[in-house]
Amino acid sequence: MRSRPYGESDKIVTFLSLDFGKLTGIAKGAKNSRRRFANCLDPLTVVRVHFRTRLGATLAFMESCDLLVPPSALAEPSKLAYGSYLLELVDQLTDEAHPVPEVFNLLKDALYELGEGPATAAFLRVFELQLLRHSGYDPQLTTCSRCQRVLVGEQPAYYDPMQVSFVCGTCRQGRESLIEFSGVTLAALTEMKELSLQQARGKRLRAPVVGEAAQLLGYLMAPHLPRPLRSVKLIAALG
Repeated sequence: MRSRPYGESDKIVTFLSLDFGKLTGIAKGAKNSRRRFANCLDPLTVVRVHFRTRLGATLAFMESCDLLVPPSALAEPSKLAYGSYLLELVDQLTDEAHPVPEVFNLLKDALYELGEGPATAAFLRVFELQLLRHSGYDPQLTTCSRCQRVLVGEQPAYYDPMQVSFVCGTCRQGRESLIEFSGVTLAALTEMKELSLQQARGKRLRAPVVGEAAQLLGYLMAPHLPRPLRSVKLIAALG
């Protein structure tokens, strides 16, 4: 997921694993190694990590890595930027040593799909929705959080950032600080919850929905992100 130099020849590496969750380890001699860590410690690389841990130690000891999937399919600037975005989201929404296999598989599948085609709006929204669900923050998009009235339809709904929930027009009265969203956008996102990433890459969203859906997912993820995403600036710079 990320790495940084440590001392003259070592690296501190954070990686996401299927069985052990997110771990941070030290790769001794990684800067000079041509065999144990060759081409394995760059972000977005899929590897098999051989490591060991000690009781009470904060860092795993990384003995070696086997390269499984190089990040070459994501070398194009736009793919690299969006791949970094997916990686940052997962990094910030996962805890150390807390394995969630669904999140690992989601990221692995997303990076593969990104290598195969463009990061469409639907692809990004489906990834974000699935990541929120697997992280325990599945958003309720279909009913008013107060009166339980169905929201999906032509009538607008209103997002309450303080409660991270939606209310209908009736329950919104007297609360001017809420953010209005189209019922059509909520309906589209509700439908996308059931799509696979592969299906999402082939789905085209209507023009009014594209911007609203991105804005809404930004609001839904914001409470769970401890720091700004650096990759967003890179994506913006690429247009």
